Amino acid sequence: MKNHFLKYAGIALLFAITAVSCRKDAFEGTETGDSGTTYFKVLEGREVKLFFSPFSDIKKVAMFSIRRDAASNADLQQSATIKLEQNAGIITKYNTDHADTFEELPATYYTFGGDGGYSKTATGYNVNFASGVFSQNFKLNIDGSKWTDLGKKYALAFRVTDWGGIKKTAATSDTIMVFVSIKNKWDGVYSVAGSMVDVTNATLGHINEYLTSSNNTVGVTAPMEYELRTLSPTKCIVYDNHFFGGNYVPIRSGTSYSQYGSFAVTVEFDPATDKVVAVTNTYGQPASNTRSGRLDPSGTVNAYDAATKTITIKYNMLQPSVVTTSPFVRTTWNEVWTYLRARQ
Repeated sequence: MKNHFLKYAGIALLFAITAVSCRKDAFEGTETGDSGTTYFKVLEGREVKLFFSPFSDIKKVAMFSIRRDAASNADLQQSATIKLEQNAGIITKYNTDHADTFEELPATYYTFGGDGGYSKTATGYNVNFASGVFSQNFKLNIDGSKWTDLGKKYALAFRVTDWGGIKKTAATSDTIMVFVSIKNKWDGVYSVAGSMVDVTNATLGHINEYLTSSNNTVGVTAPMEYELRTLSPTKCIVYDNHFFGGNYVPIRSGTSYSQYGSFAVTVEFDPATDKVVAVTNTYGQPASNTRSGRLDPSGTVNAYDAATKTITIKYNMLQPSVVTTSPFVRTTWNEVWTYLRARQ
């Protein structure tokens, strides 16, 4: 079982959209002379994930920024050129390693709109740092009218083949991947309220029962939160980015906490009515341990309310290897998910 603190370690999804322009600013701070080293770094890290609501106009999108951290004013005044190779093979490898389906963002969907230091080459871009320039921002003008299939997930990938004779920081990778996805209308972060019953084990209960108890010593507060992450125009994966950090459904176990192995929830909506029409197990229907998901037919609402931005949902985990009588329902959740904010 993964500890909830793991979600803070090695996060590759954090990014900052910088508004720094290329200008010849004076060097600030103490010059280190020969004892210091000038570095290049990609501010957003190796992976950048960008999410948008559907749009039909053209948006200027900041993808990533390469920054020069100069050890001295003299170093800042030196010119340098970084060479970026646009490499679709990196996306292919990512898909293989992560069982994902990203495609390279078609060139017809965008035009380049970044800083003047970028120049197009046959294989990618040269990033030219003139004297006094410390940051070069890679931006694209993306045409939302071309993005007609919300089920498509796109990415651009680059490999730095030459750092211009200047060292990079140890934390900076030679590869940069930018993932670009359109969110469906239900995508976001939701607080969770409700109940849970496991008919095979009365010591198991809803995670909020642990989060609100005096036994809660993990530093995660109630109520539980879920992220609904767009999977297609009508489906969202329910992701725990609050407690464990991953595709999990946290639960109370006695006076402590746990989760059901190989069970997480994917929810499907009817876009015309906002009704929840299906719940399945993200790990397989069924997973190897026979666990599957379904929408509980006794749920009286099972729908998204656009006025209150709430999802009322009742769903089951089936496990015929444990509950041998049809319909094999082991656990039932009866919950209300209330929209809190957009997903970052």
